[in-house]
Amino acid sequence: MPTKLAIVHDDQSSGQTRCLTCGSYVTEGFVRVFGDNENDLYACLECTTMGALRAGDGVHPD
Repeated sequence: MPTKLAIVHDDQSSGQTRCLTCGSYVTEGFVRVFGDNENDLYACLECTTMGALRAGDGVHPD
């Protein structure tokens, strides 16, 4: 599984925001709602459940 250092939050070449855990594309709005105050997202619907995101899994890295 990639680390935060292996996957950049904002893909500089395409301008896309990505999950820091699995690398899947996520919208800026999704990051704003489920990410932390630094606009980092540590989980998305590709690598966790909606219930886990609501409980804060997108904010806290494992």
